[in-house]
Amino acid sequence: MIGQIMGRVLDRWDTGVVVDVNGLGYEIHMPSSCAAKFPPSEKDVVIYTHLVWREDTLSLYGFESKEGRDMFRLLLQVSGVGPRVAMNVLSMLGPDELIDILAKGENKRLQSIHGVGKKTAARLCVDLKERAKGMLEQRGANYADVAFMPKDEGNVYNDALSALINLGYKKGEASAAIRNIMKQHEDADWSLEELVRAALKALVREREPRK
Repeated sequence: MIGQIMGRVLDRWDTGVVVDVNGLGYEIHMPSSCAAKFPPSEKDVVIYTHLVWREDTLSLYGFESKEGRDMFRLLLQVSGVGPRVAMNVLSMLGPDELIDILAKGENKRLQSIHGVGKKTAARLCVDLKERAKGMLEQRGANYADVAFMPKDEGNVYNDALSALINLGYKKGEASAAIRNIMKQHEDADWSLEELVRAALKALVREREPRK
C-alpha cells in the first residue's frame, strides 16, 4: 500500500496531479476541491494516498490530509460505492462536514451529489452512522450534543465557529467549546463578539496544564 507521496507537483488538472518523486512521475487522482490547492511548484508537497488495485489498473487517489484519505477508505467499505462515487462525495464535502451528515443520517443532503442516488445515500447513512458517531466522540464532540447544534447558516454559532477556526483552533474543539457555553446559558442572547470571547476563555482554560 502506498500511503503517502512527497515530491514536486509537475502538472495538475481538474481532478488530479502528477508528482515527481526522484524522477518518477506519480499520477494521483484527487477531489476537485483538493487538486486546486496543489499548483505546479518547485517545492515538495505531501499527499496522503490510497492505492486501488484492480485486474487491469493501478490507481492512486490522493488527499491533502489523513482525515480526507480515511474518509475515502471508509466510503469504499460501503457496498456499491466505488472510487469515483467516493471522490464525488469528497469533492463536495469536507471530512468534518461528511462525518456530521452521516452521524445525523441526513441522506437527502447526500442525494444532491453526482452519482449518489436515493438508495446509495440511504446505504451510506445506515452503514456508516455508528462509525461517524464514534469519530465525533473521538474528536471531542459527543454525539448526544449534536442535535443541539444550531442548523441555520449565518447564525451566531456558525460565525463564531468560523472565527475560531480562522484563529487556528480545530473544528471539533471549537465546536465543543461554543456548544458548551450556549448550553450553560440557554437564555442568553449572544452577540458574535461575546460568544467568541467566552469560547476563547474556555479553550485557554482547557489547554492550561492541570496541577
